[in-house]
Amino acid sequence: MERSSISTTLAKSPKTPSGIPFAIRERDVIKAILEFLEIRGLHITQLSLEREAGVINGAFSDDILFLRQLILDGQWDNALDFVEPLKPVKEFDFGAFRYNITKYKFFELLCVKLEPGPLHDNDFAVEELVECLKDLEHICPSPEDYRHLCALLTLPKLSDHDDFKNWNPSSARVECFHKVHQLCGHLLPPTGKEKDRGEESNSSNDRLSGLLAKGRFYEGCVDYCQAQAIGDKRGIEAGPTPSELLTFRPKLGSTDLSLVCWLEMIGKEQFAMPFKQKQLELKVEHIRKPKLEAAWTETIMATPIKPGGQFPHNLVPTSKLKFAEKMSQSMTMSMLPPADLTTSMFPAVPRGNPMSQSTAAGFCLGTAIAEGDAMAQSLLIDEMMESSQLAKTSRPDTLRGIGMVTGGCPSSSVVPVPQQIVPTSTSQITNQIMNMSMAPQVLAPVAPMAQSMINYDFTPVRRQLDEITRRSVPPSRLPTVPELGSPSGSTQQEENLMTQSRLFQQFSATKQFSRF
Repeated sequence: MERSSISTTLAKSPKTPSGIPFAIRERDVIKAILEFLEIRGLHITQLSLEREAGVINGAFSDDILFLRQLILDGQWDNALDFVEPLKPVKEFDFGAFRYNITKYKFFELLCVKLEPGPLHDNDFAVEELVECLKDLEHICPSPEDYRHLCALLTLPKLSDHDDFKNWNPSSARVECFHKVHQLCGHLLPPTGKEKDRGEESNSSNDRLSGLLAKGRFYEGCVDYCQAQAIGDKRGIEAGPTPSELLTFRPKLGSTDLSLVCWLEMIGKEQFAMPFKQKQLELKVEHIRKPKLEAAWTETIMATPIKPGGQFPHNLVPTSKLKFAEKMSQSMTMSMLPPADLTTSMFPAVPRGNPMSQSTAAGFCLGTAIAEGDAMAQSLLIDEMMESSQLAKTSRPDTLRGIGMVTGGCPSSSVVPVPQQIVPTSTSQITNQIMNMSMAPQVLAPVAPMAQSMINYDFTPVRRQLDEITRRSVPPSRLPTVPELGSPSGSTQQEENLMTQSRLFQQFSATKQFSRF
C-alpha cells in the first residue's frame, strides 16, 4: 500500500518515463557465480558449472583457454607437448613450467597409490610415479624441494599431511593453471578476432558479493524513504539500514522503481548539498567447508563431462594417465591365448559382420560376440580381476559378477542371436571365449605383446621407489598447495580460430586425435 501510493503519485509526473528497460543475461549471472566460487575455493562446483553451462569466466586467448582445459582435465603430458614450440623463446621459463606440471601430476599419482581402493599401490601406477620422481629430481628448484616431495611417499594417506588436508584434484588443477599462466600468459596474448571477443564482459573484483551488498542497501534506502514519506518514526530513527538478504519480499516488480522515480522529482539543488562520507565496513561471514570424504582416484581416472560442440572442451584429447592405459591393455591381453598359439585355429570374421568391441577398459577386439558369449566374457574378466596380481583389486564381494565390463560398447556391435546358457565353471567360460570367432589380424600382433605384459617384472621399479623413500626426510613442510582460478569462450567461429593457432597445429599434428 505504501509503495503503491508513492509510485502512483510519481507516475503522474511528465518526467517519469513509461518504462525502464532492464535486461539480465544469464551468461553474465553464471560468470559472476563462477568468480564467486573460484575466490572461495569451491572449485569442484566451479568446474562442474563450467561444463554444464558451457560458460567460462575470464579474458584469455584461445591458446591459453586450450592449455587451461588440458590441465583441468588432467592431461599433464599433453600440456607439456602443447607448449613445446615455446621452448626456444627466451622469455619462456620452460623449466619452471615443466616443474609445475610434473609436480601436480606427481600429487595425483601419489593419491592413486596411497588411497585405499582397487588401485591402491597398483604396480603400473607405481611405475609411472617413479618416472615422475626421476624427472623431478632434475627439474626441482633445489634438492630440498625434491626431498620434501619424496617425503610424501612415507605418508599412509595424502590427506595426513597438513598441506593436503583439504586437497582435491579440482582445486589442485586450478592452482596449477594459475601458476603456469604466469609463465606463458604474456607470450600467448589474444590476437585478431580474439581481441574483439575478449571485450566481452567478465566478472571480477568479487562482483556477485558487490551486487548483493548494493542490492541490500537499495532495499534499505527504499524502506527509509517510505518511512520518511509516511512519518514512520521507528523507520526514521533506524535510518537507512540494509535489508536482510533472505528476508521474504515480493517478487521484483514496478513498485521497486519507486526510489528511482522519486529521485527524478528532486531538484538539482538537492544533489549539490554537502554530505559526510561514511566508511563501508563490510564483513563477510565465511562458511566452514566440511572435510570432503571421497575416492579422489575415481575423479582422477574419470572421463570428464564435455559440453557438446563447446570450445575448448571439444578439442581436448581424451587421453588417460599412462599407467591406466597399460593396466587396461594388460587386463585385456590376459584374456588372449598364449603367443605360441597360431591364429589359424580361429576362423576369420566374414566380411560385413559387425565387429563387436570388448568393453574391458575401452579396448577393442575384432570379435563377433553373441549375447550369451558377452556375458561369459564379462564373467571371465571378473574372475581374472579377482586373481590378477596386476590389477590388485580389493572390490567387495558384492560387486563380483556384476559385469565390470559393461560400459563403453555400442549395443549395435552385438550380433542379435538367441540368448545362450552361460557356463558356470571358469574352464567352461574359458573354452567358450576361446571358441569365439576372432579376427586373426587382431590376434596376431597383440598375442606376443600379451605374453610380455603378463610376465612384466615390476621388481626393479619397486626397488627404485623403496630407495627413493629411504633417502627421503620425514614429512615436514611441503610447498603449500592452496586453491585458486578461471576463463571464457565457445562457438564454431572460436573453434576455427583455434585451429589456426600455430601451437595447436603443431600439437594436433603429433597427437592425431579426433574432435568431440
